[in-house]
Amino acid sequence: MDNHPILVVSATEAECAQTLFEMIERKAISPWLNSGTFQGQRIEVLLTGIGSVATTFRLTQTLMLRPYSRAIAIGIAGSFYDDIAIGETVQITEDCLADLGIDNNGQFLNLREERISCDDFDSDFIINLSPAFSHHRKVRGVTVQTASGSKTRIDDLVQRFHPQVETMENAAFFYVCRKHNISFSSFRAISNKVEPRNRKNWRIDEAVKNVNETLAGILSAF
Repeated sequence: MDNHPILVVSATEAECAQTLFEMIERKAISPWLNSGTFQGQRIEVLLTGIGSVATTFRLTQTLMLRPYSRAIAIGIAGSFYDDIAIGETVQITEDCLADLGIDNNGQFLNLREERISCDDFDSDFIINLSPAFSHHRKVRGVTVQTASGSKTRIDDLVQRFHPQVETMENAAFFYVCRKHNISFSSFRAISNKVEPRNRKNWRIDEAVKNVNETLAGILSAF
């Protein structure tokens, strides 16, 4: 590994607060970027904001200005299937911008299906060809601009993409890292089932704790 720090990427401070708290010699480079040492590794933690647009902007801006050895995204996600338990940490290895496309009289078509020439999205999924070595389950994700909370929407996503988890940022993280030719990996802990919206069933604190512990283990192994 080169001498550049590792970039840890999170949408919100709440999702990485444990890591920020445990960083040694933590220093604020900007309101959204902190540097320090964690698990013996030099890291910088980037807070992108929620959603693909904010993630694309802040991550691109950061990678254009500062060099890193690799990027690791952490956060929470929803699970489409019961066999991925709430609290479990997974590694997302393929993802897509699930609602980027055309509404053709009630039928959704992505750019490839609509035959719109766009080299960036000539396949349905952005695939991480070199995921981090870990024991965590590797899953397929979908990235959406509106978190799914109705049966009709959920059924449509499952039928079309067969995803295991849903986030609002991950495909954007994949896209920017691929464009900048930086090694990347993404770990998300499940905070809730993707179901008709019911926040009573969410366990965000547990998921946040688990994904930060996962990050600590991954970094200590480098």
